[in-house]
Amino acid sequence: YITNNLSVNERSDMQNGSVTQVSSNRPPAFLGPPHTAPPGNGFSGNPAYTQLSQSRGSSGASSPAMAFQPPRPAFNPAVQSYDRNTVTPPNMPPNFRPQSLPTSLNTSPSRTPLGSAHSTSQLNGPPQPFRPPVNGVNGMPRFAPPQFGARPPGQPGFQPPMSQPPISGQPPRPTSQSPFPPQPTSQPSLSPQPGAPPTGRPPISQPGGAPASFPGPPQFRPPPMMFNPNANGPPMNGPPNSQAQVAGPPPMSQANPPPPPPTGAGNISRLGPGGLKAKRPVPSYNINQPSANPSPGNLPPNSLPMSAAQPSGPVQGGPGSMPPPGVQPGMPGMQPGMPGMPMAPPGMAPGAPMDEASQRMRQMSLSDRSHINLMEHRSVFPKDEKLTCLPPLPPDLLTHNKYPEHFCSTLNVVPASSSVLSKLKVPFGLVIQPFKDLGDEVPVVTPPIPRCKVCRTYVNPYVQLNDGARRWKCNICARLNDMPADYFYGEDGRRVPFNIDSRPELNSALVEYIAPSEYTTRPPQAAVYLYLIDVSIGAVQSGMVKMACKVLEEELDSIPGDSRRSIGIICFSSKLHYFNLHKNSGQPQMLVVPDLDEPFIPTIDELIVNIKEEKKKVKELLSLIPSIFADSKDPDCAVGPALKAAKELIFRFGGRLTLMISRSPSIGDGTIKKRGDTAKAEGLSLAPLTDFYKTLSLECTQKQVTVDLFLFPNDNIDVPTVSTISQFSSGTVYYYPQYHYEKNPLMAEKFVCDFRHYVTRPIAFEAVLRIRCTSGVNIHSFFGNCFVRAHDLIALANVSPDVAFGAQISIDDNLHESKLAIFQSALLFTSSKGDRRIRVHTLALPITSDPQTIYNNLNIDASVTLLAKMAVEKANSASLGDAREALQYAVIDPLIRYRSDYCPSAKGSGQLAVPVSQRLLPLFVSSILKSKAFRLQNVSVDDRYFSMLQFKTLPIEDIMLMIYPRLFSLHNLAETWTDKNAVPPRLALTAEKLTRQGAFLLQTHEHFIIWIGRHVSDIFVNSVYNTATFEDLPELQVGLDHHDNAISDLIHDLIALCSKVKEAPSTVVSVREDKRTGHMFLQHLVEDRSDGQISYYEFLQKIQQQVG
Repeated sequence: YITNNLSVNERSDMQNGSVTQVSSNRPPAFLGPPHTAPPGNGFSGNPAYTQLSQSRGSSGASSPAMAFQPPRPAFNPAVQSYDRNTVTPPNMPPNFRPQSLPTSLNTSPSRTPLGSAHSTSQLNGPPQPFRPPVNGVNGMPRFAPPQFGARPPGQPGFQPPMSQPPISGQPPRPTSQSPFPPQPTSQPSLSPQPGAPPTGRPPISQPGGAPASFPGPPQFRPPPMMFNPNANGPPMNGPPNSQAQVAGPPPMSQANPPPPPPTGAGNISRLGPGGLKAKRPVPSYNINQPSANPSPGNLPPNSLPMSAAQPSGPVQGGPGSMPPPGVQPGMPGMQPGMPGMPMAPPGMAPGAPMDEASQRMRQMSLSDRSHINLMEHRSVFPKDEKLTCLPPLPPDLLTHNKYPEHFCSTLNVVPASSSVLSKLKVPFGLVIQPFKDLGDEVPVVTPPIPRCKVCRTYVNPYVQLNDGARRWKCNICARLNDMPADYFYGEDGRRVPFNIDSRPELNSALVEYIAPSEYTTRPPQAAVYLYLIDVSIGAVQSGMVKMACKVLEEELDSIPGDSRRSIGIICFSSKLHYFNLHKNSGQPQMLVVPDLDEPFIPTIDELIVNIKEEKKKVKELLSLIPSIFADSKDPDCAVGPALKAAKELIFRFGGRLTLMISRSPSIGDGTIKKRGDTAKAEGLSLAPLTDFYKTLSLECTQKQVTVDLFLFPNDNIDVPTVSTISQFSSGTVYYYPQYHYEKNPLMAEKFVCDFRHYVTRPIAFEAVLRIRCTSGVNIHSFFGNCFVRAHDLIALANVSPDVAFGAQISIDDNLHESKLAIFQSALLFTSSKGDRRIRVHTLALPITSDPQTIYNNLNIDASVTLLAKMAVEKANSASLGDAREALQYAVIDPLIRYRSDYCPSAKGSGQLAVPVSQRLLPLFVSSILKSKAFRLQNVSVDDRYFSMLQFKTLPIEDIMLMIYPRLFSLHNLAETWTDKNAVPPRLALTAEKLTRQGAFLLQTHEHFIIWIGRHVSDIFVNSVYNTATFEDLPELQVGLDHHDNAISDLIHDLIALCSKVKEAPSTVVSVREDKRTGHMFLQHLVEDRSDGQISYYEFLQKIQQQVG
């Protein structure tokens, strides 16, 4: 977490130890000299030309590259002993000795919060002494308390995360403009504040300074007892599963309905063709209106008990604990502070009246003041697939936002002040997928565009209309603005009554404006695509060149764009291969350039041609390239010279550059040496080894060029270094290790699906994204592949529908006088059709100062997504150990606060009381720590960093599938899948749910994996695979044919329904239980112990010992 110690106008870059301030008053200067196009040199008369039937080859020497390895600090944590009272989970190896966590919380060494970067003195000065992780779980460092507002006394200052590269030409902003006083760089000891829970963390380690870990086999092999045919036996490593017991207030009865909404000055006239139709209430909603979700069945899962809230047995406890069976909080005889009755919020006397907003929101959720004990009830995953809850708004305001998952907040209510937020220790930010492909569902609005004259906010459904809709009050800065006169006149110039239903911008939270000429400084650019293809021996033999050219040839007509769309192709190994596609050249011609230091650049018009005019010649070239380089023996890969030549071609137009390589750059500029020892993952440095690709990426951003990267390595390719060409140009990285079109059919099929989707998906060019917030709320940091130009503005050369960004929010002023907090994103872009558009998405959230209301309105999907993106920035700016520590304490700190304020009786009782809305947070964080990005063992640098890039760029749906895939049973699908419009009930990711008599479908973010038990019915095998018995099935089968029977129909319908969650298509692969390929399935069972990783129940034990 980040403490807001800097002004929102100050942004820092921590790359390579340099810090540059960026002012929001003027755009930044980009690195690199101004681009000057060299004089063109045509193909005509050049003796270097050959026909495409010829091929040439030569070898070159590689040039050294500078490598940078920062010094690693020493690690000498204290040794802790195992508590004999700790319950050892069953089914553990004989030598299993888990590390216990001391519950003493008296002292706390320094820790760096998530999302922040080291200070300048720490980066440029001498190495700082390493502070050992404190209270980490299984080597997981501890988590800093989430400080999203004012910094608590004694807490040192933190810098914002690295979200932009260093920028030259900008003077630093005076530090006196920061609203926060400077803090010392040293970490003073923090003493507990009066009335607050202690924050000290004792260290956790094992002898020798190694992180605490649990022994396990190198490959996950579940014991036979895990495969329970009935799937309802006792769970592994924990107590028996049971329904969660949740306490909550009784529902509102008809005898005591909420008061009716007030009427009067807040309403305006709604005029239609027939005159006065109705009155529209002021969008600043009446908090006494009936709830948008009046029944428990309609309430979102985050704010509901897991069952009908019928406790299965008595639960003893003190104030704030769950009541005995049959007793509901609020019944006669229950008083605040008695067992079963939740305590009053901090600072409020029991029985004291709450503010109006809190009362309103308490009426909207039946599970307020409810919690469950995760140590006893681990089956907390909801049967309802929809995890994201909706804001507690009246129905008329909820209907405006039809796509809440594309622009959502981690909290569905906004804390009224920074002090309220800092006490709760919960993350507060936004996750936005700005260019989600919604087809024709987005309303398109033509000019004029009503905007606020002061803050430039776009009119939206939540504004207040006055004077018969002639004026509207901005809900960002509260200024009154005039409505455009066109709203009151028809096309014939006659005055018509104002009809609010005919204005999409006043009825839909998501609209798209067609931008007028004043929104453009030059004509919109054409869609230009340039492909750089590696033709070294590894790329040719793996089949990458052949498959890439085949997909391009097949989808050439489906490439987005208008009649101006253009394409160019360059191949490279130790030489550069240009292709002349001009209409005057006859058949395609090839020019080979062996000089890599100052390569010859032909005329641009001969290399980049119009697809419509030269489609036949482009297809002919794509069919010839695999045969031209079929006998290539050149092992070198000149990535740097190829990029320098490509930028000279595409910088004139702007557009998209696609780079496809099979090995690490080995010759010319940008050569990468092999990275050093990577055995110790926790102290691993993920810094790039050269700045060549980052500098080139900044030049591409300036010229509106995005670089997308496709990697096909058979060995280390150094993803942390080469991927910087995409990170700072808003590009995307695709990764296919051990790619071979015959030996690895799964990876080959995945590349074909991904590349086909990549070539044909919608795209936006030369875009900028700005997020505006209600006065008193500001954007603190951005997370994603982008270039940050101001505190609320990012530059995007291209925008893909498959990417999302995170934004951390800070609260600077009190919001008690407001009832709604407004967040509005505006994406200005050029469509592939060549017109300028503005996609505007507005989010409205209620404001409250009641901590319980905030606890019960946590958006778990958005929170986990933002935490993952922040953890990636933490790992890049600090270390992997710091990122793991931050993730762990994202769970610990909120639970400590919640237990202290609402469940004091749970202290020392062995319980782990969590709010219902946060019941899945420990499970998801445990899964993140087991992912390739953050685990400590058996992960290569390339695999780790690519997983981090996925967390950094993917939207919510994909990240949730990365963290916790969806598991369904197929052998009894006809009985369990009753509602064909929703997915069947999900199963927990544990081997307890598997049975050898069945088959199961696992949906990950990359594949659909079907696991087939060895004793599955022959009828199922014959119906799905058209094979007689299980023994006749192959070890690995890619793809799933459809057969004319009911079982095959059901499975294909389920896969089609699950595929709607993701933008990109997924491949289907079937594996057998008794073959080694079954590990592809079992490695995703994140609730079990595997590969040296602790189980979910063991993780809960560690968290419980930390919380106390």
